[in-house]
Amino acid sequence: MMRRFMQSVSCGLVALAPAFAGAQGAAVAPVVPAPAPEIFLRAPVTGATVGKTFDVVFGLRHYGVAPAGANIASTGHFHILIDVEAPPVGAVIPQDALNLHFGKALIETTITLAPGKHTLRVVLGDFEHKVIAGLVSKPVTVTVK
Repeated sequence: MMRRFMQSVSCGLVALAPAFAGAQGAAVAPVVPAPAPEIFLRAPVTGATVGKTFDVVFGLRHYGVAPAGANIASTGHFHILIDVEAPPVGAVIPQDALNLHFGKALIETTITLAPGKHTLRVVLGDFEHKVIAGLVSKPVTVTVK
């Protein structure tokens, strides 16, 4: 009985030996960090002349979009800032005529502005409307006719 047990154990160890040898000799793949998230306006572009009412299309890479209130890792929702600087990272984005919220996870919208030059920024806010680090776009300047 003992002899049969030892044969079974020996056979099992011999069968597993290649797996252990491969694991010890295998190269470990390097950990590649995820690309940094990027936020931008697809439209309009800097220097564009637009009508009073125009389309705004948001752009986002390496991050997700979710409705406000949805506490899901690596997601947020868009805000357009008009003629104002972005609040600091972690600050709540105001909700007023110059800070437009798109909490239903929209990726495009139509806005109306008075004639003149305007600077737009798109900012990604978390589930509590707080600015997410690294997710404030470069300013886009447009002329509204």
